[in-house]
Amino acid sequence: MSEINIKIGENQKSFPAPLSVAEALKSVDRDLLKKSLAAKVNGAEVDLSYELQPTDEVLSVEPILTETRDGLEVIRHSAAHLLAAAVIDLFPETKLGVGPALMDDPRYGYYYDVIAPRQLTEADLPVIEKKMRDIAKRNLPYRREVIDKNELIKLFTDRNEPLKCELVNEKAGDTATAYYIEDTPFV
Repeated sequence: MSEINIKIGENQKSFPAPLSVAEALKSVDRDLLKKSLAAKVNGAEVDLSYELQPTDEVLSVEPILTETRDGLEVIRHSAAHLLAAAVIDLFPETKLGVGPALMDDPRYGYYYDVIAPRQLTEADLPVIEKKMRDIAKRNLPYRREVIDKNELIKLFTDRNEPLKCELVNEKAGDTATAYYIEDTPFV
């Protein structure tokens, strides 16, 4: 059986593989896991379900906590995805662009560029917000997956998402990151 050597803060431990980031954090401090939104493994941002792989090196696992700037960015980015899921659910013909967290000014939050089947108005905002709350109450898992660029382009082509195809073509290398909210049409 392969072992995974990790360092979280000052704690260094060895674990049998497989091991998720959440399991690693929980082994050090249960409360640390409760405050963690994601983590950085050797500097790369991953979600808590990310499976750590055996390696010859010690993996540095740094939790991304709710009260940090990185935590705020994770919250805002996740909220942008929730916004997109709500808009797609309410307006199924909507095409998605980008949905970043806005971090340059703390007064701002997030947005999602969309091409909707009709112009969205201020009157739509309470309906969209309610849909976002309804989806959030379902406590659906978020998933972050690194996949082959061409696979992702095919997925977006099959879903008739030209803006997403364009974004992947412009930004991705050989692989790209896809985000999912389970049981919603959002990718």
